[in-house]
Amino acid sequence: MESYTLQLLHHLALTLVFAVYLSVSPTQQSIVPSIKTDAAALISFRKMIQKDPNGVLSSWQLNRNPCTWYGVSCSLGRVTQLNLSGNYLGGSISFDPLASLDMLSILKLSSNFFTVNSTCLLQLPYGLKQLELSSAVLVGLVPDNFFSKYPNLVYVNLSQNNLTGTLPEIFLSNSDKLQVLDLSSNNITGSISGLQIDVNSCNSLLHLDLSLNHLMDSIPITLSNCTNLKTLNLSFNLLTGEVPRSLGELKSLQILDVSHNHITGWIPSELGNACGSLLEFKLSFNNISGPIPSTFSDCSWLQLLDLSNNNISGPFPDAILQNLTSLENLLLSNNRISGSFPALISSCKKLRIVDFSSNQVLGIIPHDICPGAELLEELRLPDNLIEGEIPAQLSQCSQLKTIDLSLNYLNGSIPAELGMLEHLEQLIAWFNGLEGKIPPELGQCKNLKDLILNNNQLSGEIPVELFNCSNLEWISLTSNEITGKIPKEFGVLSRLAVLQLANNSLTGEIPVELGNCSSLVWLDLNSNNLTGAIPPRLGRQLGAKALSGILSGNTLVFVRNVGNSCKGVGGLLEFAGIRPERLLQIPTLRTCDFTRMYSGAVLSLFTQYQTLEYLDLSYNELRGKIPDEIGEMIALQVLELAHNQLSGDIPSSLGQLRNLGVFDASHNRLQGQIPESFSNLSFLVQIDLSNNELTGPIPQRGQLSTLPATQYANNPGLCGVPLPECRNSNNQPPVTPSADGDKKGHRLAAAAWANSIVMGVLISIASICILIVWAIAMRARRKEAEEYYQSFRCTAKGDVYSFGVVLLELLAGKRPTDKDDFGDTNLVGWVKMKVREGKQMEVIDPELLLVTKGTDEAEAEEVKEMVRYLEITLQCVDDFPSKRPNMLQVVAMLRELMPGSGNGSSNSG
Repeated sequence: MESYTLQLLHHLALTLVFAVYLSVSPTQQSIVPSIKTDAAALISFRKMIQKDPNGVLSSWQLNRNPCTWYGVSCSLGRVTQLNLSGNYLGGSISFDPLASLDMLSILKLSSNFFTVNSTCLLQLPYGLKQLELSSAVLVGLVPDNFFSKYPNLVYVNLSQNNLTGTLPEIFLSNSDKLQVLDLSSNNITGSISGLQIDVNSCNSLLHLDLSLNHLMDSIPITLSNCTNLKTLNLSFNLLTGEVPRSLGELKSLQILDVSHNHITGWIPSELGNACGSLLEFKLSFNNISGPIPSTFSDCSWLQLLDLSNNNISGPFPDAILQNLTSLENLLLSNNRISGSFPALISSCKKLRIVDFSSNQVLGIIPHDICPGAELLEELRLPDNLIEGEIPAQLSQCSQLKTIDLSLNYLNGSIPAELGMLEHLEQLIAWFNGLEGKIPPELGQCKNLKDLILNNNQLSGEIPVELFNCSNLEWISLTSNEITGKIPKEFGVLSRLAVLQLANNSLTGEIPVELGNCSSLVWLDLNSNNLTGAIPPRLGRQLGAKALSGILSGNTLVFVRNVGNSCKGVGGLLEFAGIRPERLLQIPTLRTCDFTRMYSGAVLSLFTQYQTLEYLDLSYNELRGKIPDEIGEMIALQVLELAHNQLSGDIPSSLGQLRNLGVFDASHNRLQGQIPESFSNLSFLVQIDLSNNELTGPIPQRGQLSTLPATQYANNPGLCGVPLPECRNSNNQPPVTPSADGDKKGHRLAAAAWANSIVMGVLISIASICILIVWAIAMRARRKEAEEYYQSFRCTAKGDVYSFGVVLLELLAGKRPTDKDDFGDTNLVGWVKMKVREGKQMEVIDPELLLVTKGTDEAEAEEVKEMVRYLEITLQCVDDFPSKRPNMLQVVAMLRELMPGSGNGSSNSG
């Protein structure tokens, strides 16, 4: 019986095995993972790749060993690595073909042009350890259970893609082997404050980078469970709240970057507990307040401390510097740090950059900074309360490249010892009380690029030794007490781009050698005692060789003088590290009232102009004619020649200056007629030819007749709009208009106003950017058309907005930022409010509304036309750029309102 039972069980077992065998398909029976199946999987993957510009996949042939294929590595006869990074491959791919590569441990597909849906991340081989998909056009949501499905992952880089949605709270669950996770430069949104991170899930994590996303809410305190973390980068997000005190528990942390967020509160003193290993700490561009904690004195390995652009207050804790012997960069600009400049900075033997720009630091610059900080390369202290003299001992920091002491209260002379700094590139000390002569020893600084010393009390002549500094690119000595002649040696400076010597006591003639300055695009010599004729050639000439790198890295503002407190148009200032609003807090630069026109990085094309771009020779004693050759300066945008003794005719060649926006030749002895060629100056929005001896009619084509009469005043023989009419052929004065004629004249003026706007646009649409910039500049605005001033470049929607602001100013007859008219708002806001209240007619200038006095149907039509102009203008200044018309659409709408158009008014007066 027992034997029978055993036989029966054996029979049943064989039957079961056979049944299972039969249930398996023939295909499945034959699949055994091998190099052949690996090759088949790779070929299936290759078929998805549609672009292979370098032909790197041409070796992928089934008649060749897959281990010899490009990007494929094998071990023990199986594919273990696939690396196709940086080959510009393209195509819509998935990872399904690769799922059978059960021995694949490393997959690198970064820097290609694939299109990969993030759901494909769940198709990867189970045993994968390293995944690099940065810059691979990965799109979609971050998978919830990614690390649960691939628990062997050690290195994951999905940066610079288009991952979206929120980061799942359980995202890091079961990631106990993960060492590196980089999700930077994506579009991940939402809160991370609830991120679930326990000790077991991140005890191997060394590097976590979530920067350059749109993450919100507070920094998760659970990050402190990642006890082995060395790098934590949360920069460039929208994080709020305070820096968690628990981060001080990360005893292995080397790099902590939470810059460019909205973090508030004080810097927790507990961070000092992490100082045993900390190398870099970045907290810049947040809203941190309070003092710098003294516990930072334990950060003996710290190399970079960047707390710039916050609201940190109180004195700098000088004592911490004694232990910061590894510190290389101390960046504290744009805070409210007070107290004396830290004397113990000399203890930092490795220090290269010190930046206290825009704080409230007072006292003197310690004399023993050097040679203590002997490796110092940049000393930036502008916009503080520093007083006393520039220490001569700075010359003992032999590596110094930049010294910026602008906007302080320094006095005394510039130390001659600074000439010993053979690496010095920038000496910037504008707006101080420096006295004495410019030391000729500076000529030993062969690498000097920027010498910016304007708005001081420097005297004496410009030392010829300076011209040994052949790399000079920017010289600004404006508003000093410099005497003597302009040295002809300026002509040897082939890289000189900006030369500002205005408001001094220079004499003699303008040296013709300035025509040899092949990079010079900005020349300001106004308000001196210069005599003689204007040289025919100045600055950069057509065909000059392009030079790269000039003024790279500079930050500038252009300040425009207003009122009569100072002469000239304005000038350029180096403004690196200084808060833009500081110009609004300083009422004058010595004696000049001004308005800030533009601030930002140097224009990318600033030194690529083909000729001189800015020329101000006003307020001198120059004689002779305006050279015809100025008409060859095709890039010229500002030409100021006022208040000289120039005579002769205005050259017709100036009509070739198609970029000219400002031309002032007033208060001279110019004769003859205004050239008809000036009608071609479609960018011209400010011209002043008053107080000359000009005769004949003002050209009626183009812009000239639309400008104020004051700009042509005191030229007894000049006539035509906007001045009185020219005498008729019998040389008789025009008939005085009657009252009815006066009303009709208003209608004509209104129509001419409207038509001139349309014609101004139609003359050259491409000119609209500069036209508006200078129109606004002429009215000394600060904030309107902000889209221009932030970049000094026109955009398709930005120029429409600015054009709308100018139209509103003309319609309303009001200045855009006049507080008396608009209270807490501006012109645009005031107009929108009036329109919402149904009070459109209150917007239009009463002078223009004079045409409505009467019942004439044509007059009513004029009012409708003005309202239509207002409607078009409001479209231009819509709050949403996407809703604004483009300039071509604006032109089309304005054209409809022109007399003779199909839909516009046909009334001409």
